[in-house]
Formats: sequence, C-alpha cells, structure tokens
Amino acid sequence: MLRCPLPGCGAENAADADACVRCTAPLRHFGRLSAYPAQLFNAGLAAARAGDLNEARELFAAVVHWCPMDAEARNALALASYQLDEHETAQTHWQAVLDCSPGNPFATEGLGRLPAPTSGTGPASPRIRS
Repeated sequence: MLRCPLPGCGAENAADADACVRCTAPLRHFGRLSAYPAQLFNAGLAAARAGDLNEARELFAAVVHWCPMDAEARNALALASYQLDEHETAQTHWQAVLDCSPGNPFATEGLGRLPAPTSGTGPASPRIRS
C-alpha cells in the first residue's frame, strides 16, 4: 500500500497506483522517489568503505537535505566530516542529532572526540556540555 503524501489526504492506495483514489494526486513515481534517500545513504556507505570520504560526505549531506530528521544519516555525515578534519561541521551535525534524540550514543561519543576549541593565541578554552 502507498499512502498519499499530500497534507490533508493520506488515502491508502495500491502500491502501483497512478493517481490517488481520493484526491487524484499523481503517485506513479512517488514510491521510487521515497526510496531514493536509502539509495543515497547506501551509496555513501559504499563510498566511505572505498575510502572516498568526500563522496561519502556529499551523499550523506544529500540524505540529510531530503530527510533532516534522519539521525543515522546525520551521524554518518558528521563522522565523514570529522574524518575529513571538518570539526565544526561535525559538531553542528552531532549537536543536531542530540537536539532531536538526546542521549544518542553515537553523537555523544562523536562530540567527545572533537578537539577542544581554541581561542586563537591563548590556551584552549574549556568545553562546556549541557
């Protein structure tokens, strides 16, 4: 079954329906489109395993763009950013995970691995965690 994605409709339709039975919204390609973030995520994993962290980061970023509440994709994006020494970006994404899912162990561990921020010429500033 395929639920109509339009707000206010949500009618159940056959998985191969061309149009919604209630509102007539075109559904033919919606099923394939809804699976696309998973394909991007899997391609990101494959790129990371192959050592292409730049490609992995871009693929995970695309998933996060489409699905901003996807903690798994955001954690993967943060990790790829961390491994590319983009620590501010990693911190932003791990903090976003914790904002939506307090206590997420992967994001908590990731934030703990980040180096303490520096204030330029002086000693490192202490990290404050809430």
